[in-house]
Amino acid sequence: MNQAEKLADLLQENAIGVTEFSFCLGIDEAVAEELVAGSKKLTASLSRQIEQTFSKPKFWLDDQTETDNQEAQYDLFG
Repeated sequence: MNQAEKLADLLQENAIGVTEFSFCLGIDEAVAEELVAGSKKLTASLSRQIEQTFSKPKFWLDDQTETDNQEAQYDLFG
């Protein structure tokens, strides 16, 4: 599942539209529309903000390969 599909599911799950989504995150509605449509890629910081705002696990919005790389960087003492 790609980011746009996850965002669409998130909106449906929370029964909100793009306008409410943009208000929750404090971003411009036009940017929110581009994110949901998949025409704009999420930044790492906005991904984490969305995950925190909507109670999703960290890296939930990342592509699986990006998540694998992030998790591989942690070591036993990190």
